[in-house]
Amino acid sequence: MNKVLLIGKTGSGKTTLIQSFLEQKVVFKKTQAITFTGMFVDSPGEFLENRRLYPALLTSSVSCNIVALIQDATAINSVFPPNFSSMFKKRIIGVVTKVDKQSSNPERAEKFLRRAGVAEIIRTSAIDKTGLSQLKTVLIQAD
Repeated sequence: MNKVLLIGKTGSGKTTLIQSFLEQKVVFKKTQAITFTGMFVDSPGEFLENRRLYPALLTSSVSCNIVALIQDATAINSVFPPNFSSMFKKRIIGVVTKVDKQSSNPERAEKFLRRAGVAEIIRTSAIDKTGLSQLKTVLIQAD
């Protein structure tokens, strides 16, 4: 089974996405350290938000087959630098979260992910389950 590293800024919905994907009770919480849950490696938002912590992301990706860049559809900006994904020699996917929110702008979120170097993007909502079956299909595909 593939192992997936989730990278996104604080509050982007990484942990909530994992909980919904694994059909767990959704409990909003702040991830304080790298967390391993089933096939997922959940990284704290600070690892992306502080360039000096990028080595922690690279180290965390070593055991993973897929790196998922997570972009909140309600965010008006992105912390992913241009071509950020090129630092990983892994399969890269983009996941747009919170598409169920009235203030969401998934097109803008996809633009941010494409600028970061992502070609394969899935729109999701952990609350109404939008896109979770598509994400499941993508994550279980063999490399």
